[in-house]
Amino acid sequence: MSVLRRPLYQRNEGADEDVWRLVFDTDTNRLFVEHEQTRGDTRGFGYATSIDEIDLAVFLNERGQGQQELVRILGALFEGPDAERVFGSVAA
Repeated sequence: MSVLRRPLYQRNEGADEDVWRLVFDTDTNRLFVEHEQTRGDTRGFGYATSIDEIDLAVFLNERGQGQQELVRILGALFEGPDAERVFGSVAA
């Protein structure tokens, strides 16, 4: 699988880390959000990492900084009054 990734948002809370990325699979022409979760064991037994793939519509129906960044990226792809009405003023 050949993929292109663009970071959307990253959150660190102590030993825990969450990273959201916009992913385009060039083999299947699939666009989705990848959520990588790393959870640290406070007892010193190491880390556990899991990766989920989230459909764009599902991701955009949630609220947060990752969603705001994706809307900003999508808004930058479009121009004109309709895009400004939907996405607001998009600063590159």
